[in-house]
Amino acid sequence: MKTSMMQFRVNDEEKALIEKCAKKAGMTVSEYIRASLLMEMVIDGEVQALKIIGRTIGMKAMDALSRRLKSTPTTD
Repeated sequence: MKTSMMQFRVNDEEKALIEKCAKKAGMTVSEYIRASLLMEMVIDGEVQALKIIGRTIGMKAMDALSRRLKSTPTTD
C-alpha cells in the first residue's frame, strides 16, 4: 500500500517524454517512474531494490531486468 508521496519538478519536454514512455509501457506515470528508478538501483547493485521489484512488480519485471542486465556492458 502506498502511503507516502514524493514530488519533483520537470520541464515540459521531460514531462512529455515521461508520459509518452509510461503510456508505451502500459503504465501510469507513477508506476513507470517507480519501476524505472528501482531498475536503475538494481543495476547499481542495490539488493533491497531487487527485493522490492520482486514483491511489487513480479516476474514480468524480473524477466525485463534480466534482459536489460544481459544487454548492459559492465564497466569493471
